[in-house]
Amino acid sequence: MKRSKILFLLFLIALSLSLLGIFADQDVIVSSTFTKIMEVAIMTLLLFVILVVFYWIFAKTLSRVKKMKTNQNKKDLTQ
Repeated sequence: MKRSKILFLLFLIALSLSLLGIFADQDVIVSSTFTKIMEVAIMTLLLFVILVVFYWIFAKTLSRVKKMKTNQNKKDLTQ
């Protein structure tokens, strides 16, 4: 449940960044609605994948640091 909530939040962040990028980059060229929707969808997917990879790297690094810290505390107690 916790992971699905985090993934949903990362998806919302990716979607909001994509929408912000679309509204900030309004061109004079008129494109179809389908093109704009596809552009938002592709950007959302790319940003979501990037955010998930960053989250996974951060979570793995944090868990290893905690593991090393507990191992260090156990060594200190035995000496």
